Amino acid sequence: MQNDQLQPLLTVLEAMNVAANLKLSTKTSPRKKQERVEEILNSMGLWKNRHVRTEKLSGGQRKRLSIALELLKNPQIMFFDEPTSGLDSLTSKQCVMLLKQLASTGRTIVCTIHQPSAMLFEMFDHVYVLARGHCVYQGGAKELLPYLKDIDLVCPPYHNPADFILEVASGDLGDYFEVLLSKSENGTNLDWRQHKRESINPSMEHIDKMMNCGQVTPVSVPWVIFQRMRSVDRNEQEPLVHCCQSEYSTSQFNQLIVLLKRNYIILSRDRTLTYSRIATHLLIALFIGFLYYGIGIEAQNMLNNFNYLFFSVMFLMMTAFNCVSTTFPSELPIISREHFNKWYSLKAYYLAVTLADIPIQIFATFLYAVITYTLTKQPTDEPYRIAYFMFMCVLISLVAQSFGLFIGASMDVKNGVIFGPFCFLPFTIFSGFFVQLSAAHPYFRWVFHISFLKYGLEGLVLAVLGYRRGKLPCEAEYCHYVYPRHFLRTMDMEYADYWLAVMFMISLIALIRVAAFFALSIQIRRGRS
Repeated sequence: MQNDQLQPLLTVLEAMNVAANLKLSTKTSPRKKQERVEEILNSMGLWKNRHVRTEKLSGGQRKRLSIALELLKNPQIMFFDEPTSGLDSLTSKQCVMLLKQLASTGRTIVCTIHQPSAMLFEMFDHVYVLARGHCVYQGGAKELLPYLKDIDLVCPPYHNPADFILEVASGDLGDYFEVLLSKSENGTNLDWRQHKRESINPSMEHIDKMMNCGQVTPVSVPWVIFQRMRSVDRNEQEPLVHCCQSEYSTSQFNQLIVLLKRNYIILSRDRTLTYSRIATHLLIALFIGFLYYGIGIEAQNMLNNFNYLFFSVMFLMMTAFNCVSTTFPSELPIISREHFNKWYSLKAYYLAVTLADIPIQIFATFLYAVITYTLTKQPTDEPYRIAYFMFMCVLISLVAQSFGLFIGASMDVKNGVIFGPFCFLPFTIFSGFFVQLSAAHPYFRWVFHISFLKYGLEGLVLAVLGYRRGKLPCEAEYCHYVYPRHFLRTMDMEYADYWLAVMFMISLIALIRVAAFFALSIQIRRGRS
């Protein structure tokens, strides 16, 4: 909770509804889910802000919303990593008071807080101080100063006890590490608890077991794990690893539906990823359409027509790539928290992200293709040419989008911006525009056969010039390419196969998207470690 990872374009109520549909069982009726959401928002003081987007919430409100999202599952044990980080003193006090209130309802609340104020420190029920990986104090907050006084460490008047123990533990006042470690017996000495006769809380025993199992989540532990931990106490023969196996509250299909709805809401409000993309395709389409106006019907403009087709390939490639290459890096912290807390499987999330963006990308591609195809006056007397052209434009954009997903899942934004476009350089050189296959050195000809830009360019050229297109009108004194087949022969495309290009592009889309999924799973595991 050092940084509250929330979807900025969702409202408070929408975020809670998404969490409820993912974290609560499908057997729970929608009415009960809504009642649960309303109850938690009221208890957190967020009901009046339910229609406010999370990006507009204050720091304290974001902390409360993060807690509210995890309370839906009604966990009995909750872990918070620096819940007061980034908050002022008043908001920090309110946050800790909220945690105290949750603890009073029977939950076990465990927090890591660095340098709490004296006021916050007095609110703690139990303090666990670590130094060099060992426990140097475990007990009540009020018992800390008497504990230190026993080893001749007296806290100065008006000095924050939390700051004082940190100074002692870090060695600022001398090397007392071995003394503290011996006195606390590495945390096993319970003489300094608030109630010395109090035995160890069973919940703390469960925490220790889950920590040993490596399944402690940074925000909360699902209730199913706590129940399994209780079963371990009753049946010690059950392996500890089994007790920590987690499961999702809903099916993967239901997860996919919920995540698709969430992504469509986000995309409908995302000015950069959605509206800017559509506006860019529209403006560039109008510019290119008028720049190359009418070139598709005249033989003397054959080379200009080829330039238009190559630009279309490059434009569709770069826009599709850039629009999604930053998706995973920006959402990786959110994915890590939600997936680790067992909201959904990684497979469901990945399918939702990829499926949600495809309609927008196809719409933007169609917008560009229809406008430029019409303004450049490409052949319309044979409708199949229009269909072939549109279909290949969509495939080009989807291949580039797949590369964007892979780059985004493999590296951060900075590296993606640098190395992403660089990976397209070989495909561009061997696309058939700068050098033809017959003119290339034999050592490099194999690269042509794996360049998706070559297949994309061939597909567009064949759509408008192939399939025995007839003689073109020529208003100049001489036109070398009156017959389109002569141009295809010059470009080494005379024997190109449109459907071979289609099969290659579809296969590449599937291959890269599978690779992107595995790259994302590696990033998630690396983030946990």
